[in-house]
Amino acid sequence: MITLTPERVSPTTNERVSALRVRILRDPSFGILALLVVVCGVMAFTEPTFATAGNLTNIINAMMTVSFLAIGMTVVLIAGGLDLSVGSVMALSAGVVASCLNNGMPLAVAFVAALGVGAGIGLVNGLLITKLGIPDFIATLAMLGLAGGFLLYWTAGVPILGYMTDAYYYIGGLRQIAGPVTVPMLLVLAVGVAVSILLRRTTYGVKFYAVGSSPTGAKNAGIRVDRIKIAAYVISGLMAAIAGIHIAGRTTTVPPLIGNGYEISAIAAAVIGGASLFGGKGRVIGALVGALTLTLTRNIINLTGVESSWQAVVTGLVLILAVLANQAWSGIARSIGASRS
Repeated sequence: MITLTPERVSPTTNERVSALRVRILRDPSFGILALLVVVCGVMAFTEPTFATAGNLTNIINAMMTVSFLAIGMTVVLIAGGLDLSVGSVMALSAGVVASCLNNGMPLAVAFVAALGVGAGIGLVNGLLITKLGIPDFIATLAMLGLAGGFLLYWTAGVPILGYMTDAYYYIGGLRQIAGPVTVPMLLVLAVGVAVSILLRRTTYGVKFYAVGSSPTGAKNAGIRVDRIKIAAYVISGLMAAIAGIHIAGRTTTVPPLIGNGYEISAIAAAVIGGASLFGGKGRVIGALVGALTLTLTRNIINLTGVESSWQAVVTGLVLILAVLANQAWSGIARSIGASRS
């Protein structure tokens, strides 16, 4: 007896193009990307130094710290949480690295110690929120004060100096490994791909979206909601520790207030990239686009000579404009989808 199986028909070129068009329209980060292309085009004509290789390299290097934080923040937002402690965790991790190196510890040991601090604080955040029922805003705000205050007490308000090694100059991105390429660039790429695969290509990663979209529905589906939330905060803590390792190597000094304001930058980058403060939505590529947006904004502010007193105002306006661009892109996508249905 011969059984006939249907032939597998490969998609045509038009079908591939149509599928790609749908993916682009559904991704809100393309809205801000379109805005960035326009802004960069205008700046390239109006400010000669903007499009130089040196300035573009500086922009990429400068966005690395926020990129690590934004990736971790995106994971927490997807799971329906919020982490206000990332700036202080980053600062404390930087202090741990610098102190370990000053005490003669190998570079690898210092890095592991910093990662342990970040993961440990993330675990504590997760336990406070899930087991004690403390709202994430309050729990992580308290941790912001605890971690930052401990670093300030530990250092007595004096910056940590003298810890740099030859290898750390490469890890901090102050020295290139090939042309303009630095270790932090490769590390952000590797971490971004790994977290993206976790979230988008694994069953475990889908649970983060399920918990963020509907904790009750996820629990009814058999998902251990508390474990997923704790994992999200541990990932955020690890990303903050990596950011601390990077910033300590990039600045070559660790002032006790080095993390001030970074939690706002992390949240802004994640939201600009399409993550929702209500949970269940977000992508790693969006977090990187958000980090690039903030860094470009600061670079343009510096190049155009905007007074320092206006910089926070301009950054806030850019955040609003970026979110509006994402919303407009989503509206266009819905209208096109409706017109084709």
